[in-house]
Amino acid sequence: MRINAGMRGLSDFLGDSLKALQLENKIKEQTALLVWDEIVGKQVSAAAQPEFITEGRLFVTTKSPVWANELTFMKADIISRLNKRLGGKVVKEIIFKVGRVTRSRQPAPDAEGDETVDLGGIRLTDAELQELEEIARSVPPDLAERVKCLLETAARVEKWKAGRGWTECSSCGALQNDPEGICPVCRREGLE
Repeated sequence: MRINAGMRGLSDFLGDSLKALQLENKIKEQTALLVWDEIVGKQVSAAAQPEFITEGRLFVTTKSPVWANELTFMKADIISRLNKRLGGKVVKEIIFKVGRVTRSRQPAPDAEGDETVDLGGIRLTDAELQELEEIARSVPPDLAERVKCLLETAARVEKWKAGRGWTECSSCGALQNDPEGICPVCRREGLE
């Protein structure tokens, strides 16, 4: 009886922790980085690339002050289109800064039908799916299916990045696509 009470306490703790961590929103935030090129198109994506997103604030590097200024006027429309694509109010603000824009990401789609980001087309192995299933079993039953879906999305995002040449950050190990090998979070925190 006491064991069940302890397991129920653990179950409540895990459920509350997952809600507190807002995993679903964090995955949607990271997806915003992946769909940027699709949303803004080739011309804008050649001049401006997202670096990272935190708490709904999307940080975008532009190749010149002119582009930063121009995109400031387009900000509300870009936020609206991103949120529509992501299925909720994920991006609340975009902050533009001038810097070096790298084009190591996937090219943006155009009217001729170039490839778009399709995480559903990225397949996970049976072993990967089994591992995610085991992790999902550690949360309360009413959250398990949702956690499993989130974990599968996160695994597909990682495969998408790895398939496009993203490498591990030399500080934290997160996949990144900066030529210097430092992810935006570590660069921002001065962990270079």
